Amino acid sequence: MSAYHLWGSISSVLFGLTVYGLWIQLNKIRQRRRARHFPATDRLSVNQFFSSYVAFYGNFLFGLAVPVLNHYLVWTRLAALLLILNILFWIWWERRSLLSLSALMVGEFLLLAGFVVLAVRPLPALLSVANGVIVLMTLVLVQGTVQQIRVVHRAQSAGVLSRRMLLFTLTKDASTLAFALTMPLTQSWPLLLLNGASIVTRGSLLLLVLKTHRTEE
Repeated sequence: MSAYHLWGSISSVLFGLTVYGLWIQLNKIRQRRRARHFPATDRLSVNQFFSSYVAFYGNFLFGLAVPVLNHYLVWTRLAALLLILNILFWIWWERRSLLSLSALMVGEFLLLAGFVVLAVRPLPALLSVANGVIVLMTLVLVQGTVQQIRVVHRAQSAGVLSRRMLLFTLTKDASTLAFALTMPLTQSWPLLLLNGASIVTRGSLLLLVLKTHRTEE
């Protein structure tokens, strides 16, 4: 087995933990709603989850744009995108703000666009466009995570923000980074940029969340 398929398989398996972490987060929201413990989306930043969405979408788009469909990136990220859309829906349902509605609608539009690309690919010109989009999405990811850090820091509470979700996401980022290193650098640099930035910012968020949990205990 080549290094590409080895790390692609490892990355896909570990990404399953990220999907599980998102399911845990979504389930916590549902449990709080069933218990009538409102707000069920306490301390969950729209910005953070939308930035996570665009980070996953960047990997999804890259997998669609390369000449040979990257199954390791496309199908795993699709599962995560659907779960985050569910979380964004509940955030909007509770808050009914323009920001939460915009995040939900943009997310749905991007996913629909992805399905269109999947149906008509290959598109040779898409890769260069995708690289620019991924750079933009990296900036969105960084500012969104920084915003979530500010929310947790100001409140000195993580609310219902799942520690396991963050930990699993970091594990995914590290494995995706290793997977990207098996590809030619001229092709994979957007993945290295996106997932490297995610490790730095989300790692900082996880440390802050762990600190607040220790304080609350």
